[in-house]
Amino acid sequence: MQKTTIADNKSLRLLKKSCRWLIFAFLLCITQTGQAQDRLELGAFAGTSYYFGDLSKGVPFANSHLAFGGIGRYVFTDRIALKGMALFGKISGDYQGQDLVYPTSSDENYAFSRSIGDVSAQVEFNFMSYDHKFISTTTFTPYVSVGLATTIYNRIDTEVENSAGNTSFILSLPFGIGAKYKINKYIRIGAEWTFRKTFVDDLDYIGPGSIDPSDPYGFGESTLAHNNDWISFAGVYVTISMLKRKTKCNDGIK
Repeated sequence: MQKTTIADNKSLRLLKKSCRWLIFAFLLCITQTGQAQDRLELGAFAGTSYYFGDLSKGVPFANSHLAFGGIGRYVFTDRIALKGMALFGKISGDYQGQDLVYPTSSDENYAFSRSIGDVSAQVEFNFMSYDHKFISTTTFTPYVSVGLATTIYNRIDTEVENSAGNTSFILSLPFGIGAKYKINKYIRIGAEWTFRKTFVDDLDYIGPGSIDPSDPYGFGESTLAHNNDWISFAGVYVTISMLKRKTKCNDGIK
């Protein structure tokens, strides 16, 4: 238990470091582009995290846990924005209640619980004109997003007994839907539901000596299309527009 706590704390420190770099990158953007002022938003996210895999029940939000983190957005136009997120959450699952016949009675209660971090860069595509600098009524829009992410978790060595695992960074593909609303000149709120397709199948693995959830009967067969775990984040966020946008013409038009 102590080893797992140390690994989780290490993941949290790495996530906090990633958040600082994310903020630095967004601040660098506005110093490089004169017309980018007021296009930067920074804020906080809170919601839930859960996973789809061999030990999930196939129901959205089953075994969900608290998730939180930071969000930054750089607006290119009223239709397109670049979003960065750094999130920290937890995933869990078990065999119970899935009507499965277990290979051995000792593993009937096989369950896992793991802390995860996630750092992503996504492009948002707005369905409607949003926060147009000359049209004051463009205060709401639904959107879709897609991008790249790295998932951070404590990866257990499949060959080492009682392995405490090592902090690993893996590629994942985030995509999702959401909606955002501009309350006033400075404050925006939103809600979104996103998924991360990972390219690993060991997020639910607890170590040698126990059943492998991906191959509980030891057949030694797997498929790349099916045997990959998924992670989902859903929640709400609040962002603040950092600086006043500069315009060269049409000033005062609303």
